[in-house]
Amino acid sequence: MNKHFSDARYYLGRAASHLKIGLSEELEPVLGRVQSRLGQDIEAAPEPETRAGRIRVAATQSTARLKQATRRVRQSRQPDESTA
Repeated sequence: MNKHFSDARYYLGRAASHLKIGLSEELEPVLGRVQSRLGQDIEAAPEPETRAGRIRVAATQSTARLKQATRRVRQSRQPDESTA
């Protein structure tokens, strides 16, 4: 029975990641239009030419996402003023 749950969790994780990728691709033009109307035009950083550069950029982005996730977890664990 545990194998079924672990398989289901695996496929659910894959489905969630594909959903995130699909939504980001579909909403990218909308996000660009909203940002341009708000005056928040963001210039994309040039793509690194070397493999080491691409790995460095990916590691930096992963670290930033990990820090954001840690911050969100810590905030969610804080007791809410309305419940305290």
